[in-house]
Amino acid sequence: MRQVLRLRGKGSEAMKPHGYGGKVIRVDLTTGTLIEEPTEKYARDWVGGRGINEWILFNELDPECGPLEPENIFTIGVGPLVGTLSPFCSRVSIDTKNAFTGGVGSANCGGHFGAEMKYAGYDNLVFTGRSEKPVYLWLCDGKAELRDASHLWGLTTWETEKRIRTNERDNEVRVIGIGQAGENLVRSACVMSDRAKAAGGSGVGAVMGSKNLKAVAAKGSLPITVADPERFIKAVDAARAKVETFPKAKLYRKDGYYGVESYYGSPAWEAGFRPVRNGQDAYWEPEKIKKVAGDTIKKYREKILACYGCPVGCMPWMNIPDGPYAIKGEGWWNNSSNSFCTRVDVDEPEPAIMAHLLTNQYGLDGDNASVVISWAFEAYEKGLLTKDDTDGLELTWGNHDAMLALIHKLAHREGFGDFLADGVKVASEKLGKGSEYFALHIKGQDTVDGVRISKGWGFGIVTSPAAGRHLRGATHSFSPEKFRSWDGVAYKVHMQEQFKGVVDMTGTCLYNNGLLSWETEISPKSAQYFAELTSSLTGMDLNYERLTLIGKKLHNLEKAINSIHGEFTRDDDYPPKRFWEEPVKSGPYKGENIDHETWERTLDEYYSLHGWDKTTGLQTRKGLEELELSVVADRLADAGILK
Repeated sequence: MRQVLRLRGKGSEAMKPHGYGGKVIRVDLTTGTLIEEPTEKYARDWVGGRGINEWILFNELDPECGPLEPENIFTIGVGPLVGTLSPFCSRVSIDTKNAFTGGVGSANCGGHFGAEMKYAGYDNLVFTGRSEKPVYLWLCDGKAELRDASHLWGLTTWETEKRIRTNERDNEVRVIGIGQAGENLVRSACVMSDRAKAAGGSGVGAVMGSKNLKAVAAKGSLPITVADPERFIKAVDAARAKVETFPKAKLYRKDGYYGVESYYGSPAWEAGFRPVRNGQDAYWEPEKIKKVAGDTIKKYREKILACYGCPVGCMPWMNIPDGPYAIKGEGWWNNSSNSFCTRVDVDEPEPAIMAHLLTNQYGLDGDNASVVISWAFEAYEKGLLTKDDTDGLELTWGNHDAMLALIHKLAHREGFGDFLADGVKVASEKLGKGSEYFALHIKGQDTVDGVRISKGWGFGIVTSPAAGRHLRGATHSFSPEKFRSWDGVAYKVHMQEQFKGVVDMTGTCLYNNGLLSWETEISPKSAQYFAELTSSLTGMDLNYERLTLIGKKLHNLEKAINSIHGEFTRDDDYPPKRFWEEPVKSGPYKGENIDHETWERTLDEYYSLHGWDKTTGLQTRKGLEELELSVVADRLADAGILK
């Protein structure tokens, strides 16, 4: 395959900064050209991972291009802490134009690929264009090569990883890529790493598929240098020692995150995270919860696995040894019981586990896919769809075999699956008949979570720049008195956004950061650990204040991308109509709703904290210049969307 490899700058090793692989590689898939440049060009201002990705998108992405057009830019990035001794540092950021909204498209996953990519010498990958035939990118010890992937096209993510490893005669090769859902441009397609780690949301798998890019495979042995080894090891020891004093650490190792946080009777089952029957309610009957709760489902859990550099572990290896749903593989998460249980009223664990593992194989984001599937179930319940529409499937609540059949049809765009494949907003507009009302999306992207009970959770999801995703601002306490309260919601979400920026730029796992801060609500306390780790590793002056400032800058950068590419304003920072208008129907929080006046007041407060215009929700020159983002203000002014 034709390719040209050039280097911008004078000697990659001389310019390699401490803590980094050292290079950003730009891949023009149309021409097969690969161009390298030093990571140092971006690292001081944007640290790494999501920060560098989004800065490239802001400067280079054409507002006129569609998400699935060749001109879209697809980026993969890892932060400086990835591949080091720093705990919980394995995360990979994937950023592009959102396949649902046209605005910010952003996803994140763990596993081992990120560390291997760093050891191969690369921090960020930037893909443009579209290959004439399927390809994958091979990275190994400072060299990059596009290879033919025609023999991989049509394979699941599991099969793809196995085939690449077989071809390389090396089972330690790490792979990130797409399955059939991404190949078929299904909007809910995700990117999978290590067979189980999903970078979900935003349709990133569809964008990858639109470029005929099947996978990236990496194997490396290059060193990551440390600016101040003694200080860095001291910071590592302090962070790991803090983790070991946290009582839940041992429980996570034994039972995984789901087993610890979603046991029968846990507040997590009552906080409204899991919409019931497509959000008709937020309360699921206790006898159903008991059948799929963490302490019940443990009989299918053989062991707990960990990502690279994680001293705890959280992800279970599941095994259904026999019967019609016999399957084994890694993965079952809190969201799994949302997507494949409460949303479609399935209380049988075995088909639900199979559904999760099937979506991993097909490269489907279960969060997004389950939204359009549960919408179809409700449309069927209301008589708006019939068996003639659904390929003969009876979409009655609890019909787990129909759910499994729809997952297959959706991933392959087969029959009725093709009708659903562009997401719930498009499907409801095609069907009409009032089905738009119960199509649960935010800014056009299917949203998996309930937002009526836990106020900080809901507000963060709705205002997230990634549109309806719960890891970009949502906050939560497991105390019922706190999670129902609006007190401090705007401030907490504002702080969580900054903190998540720090987490993604450094390459740290958000799930286990609570083991550093000892708080269920996200706190900047653990960011102090990351500041010391990152500063001693890189030699850059990234103290707590500077690091969190860059986190706030990143959030504002994404806000600007949404304004330019998605044309979003205050009018888009509201929950789906059902959640806006219907209270919870049953259970201990019956009648709980979103008070409109309180929402408006919280939105005003939230905009003020950011320095945004309260009337329109747009950014202001003063607010951006205070964040050293004059170039962003100028770009918005040129577009006529700066207040």
